[in-house]
Amino acid sequence: MPNKKTAAQRQPYVDAMKGFGILCVVIGHFIEYHRGTAPGINALFTCIYLFHMAIFCTASGLVAKFSLRKLVTQQLWLYLISQAGITAFRVAALKDNIVDQGGWLQNVLLPWRHMWYLYALMFWMLTVPLLRAIQRRGLLASTVGMAAAIAIGLLGGCVNWPFDLGRVFSFFPFFAFGVLFAEPFRSWQKRWYAWGPLAAAIVVFYTVTVQRIVTAETPVYEGARIFQSDAYAVGGYLMQDRAVFYLLGFGTVLAITPILGLIKPLASLGQRTLPIYILHMPLYALLVQLGCYEACASHGLPAVITWLCFIIPAVVALCASAPVCAILNGIANIWYKTLPALFSRRG
Repeated sequence: MPNKKTAAQRQPYVDAMKGFGILCVVIGHFIEYHRGTAPGINALFTCIYLFHMAIFCTASGLVAKFSLRKLVTQQLWLYLISQAGITAFRVAALKDNIVDQGGWLQNVLLPWRHMWYLYALMFWMLTVPLLRAIQRRGLLASTVGMAAAIAIGLLGGCVNWPFDLGRVFSFFPFFAFGVLFAEPFRSWQKRWYAWGPLAAAIVVFYTVTVQRIVTAETPVYEGARIFQSDAYAVGGYLMQDRAVFYLLGFGTVLAITPILGLIKPLASLGQRTLPIYILHMPLYALLVQLGCYEACASHGLPAVITWLCFIIPAVVALCASAPVCAILNGIANIWYKTLPALFSRRG
């Protein structure tokens, strides 16, 4: 019988945010190889990278609850076991030379490509007690806390952080936004007269962006430059660029979330984001290694579009399938839920 309390605590619009976010993540990564193939692909890539992680980070903040036991026995455990598995996969399937790339210890501890999000999330969770304390002091205190979080994100780009910590700082404002404004955000979903004009403005912005990229004389290959999380001096962009990135991220999240909450399949998918997030990038890297992407590119744009329309839904369906979810959830919860429950029953 379903756990009624758990079901009641779920927030469908947050699950829908995660579902839409994971689709954008997979699409963005799987079309990355073909940037430059067609202006439309370039435009799609750029638009996705302007908002997709803002949605993900905000959704994580909206439901964040601090638990040191969970942080260690589930989040840290899942991160390390995933990193170890991915590192072994890179050696066996991708033929990466781990020794020349810093050695096994460094490659297991520091995030590989997309794994930066789980890495950053552990650091962000440590701030939840403070953010919740600020939230409880009211809207004014939350606004001041939000200003501080944005300042941290902006000033973080002034430092060339070691240990891949750049994105921990650069994307923190979106997570903090979710924590600090969870209650107002919930009310926002019902105020169509407030978010309707914002949604219209966001649609106009992205329409203009797509048109500009599609009609550009010189192809736009690199997508959203302001998505960069390196230090400003290293990434070749300015603090103003990151400020614009924040503005677009917050605006897009506020504009589209009420609409996403109406799409039930997205909420269902949002409950299965973890296996999709962890597994899709190794699968993408393997397909590139096997030459699938190169073969498609050699046959022109129709073959590229056909390939993408097939492989993206296939990977999402595979990673979100019940057996894969059961295995990954079992691994993730072995120390946090499974073994403690087993020992309590025996006791």
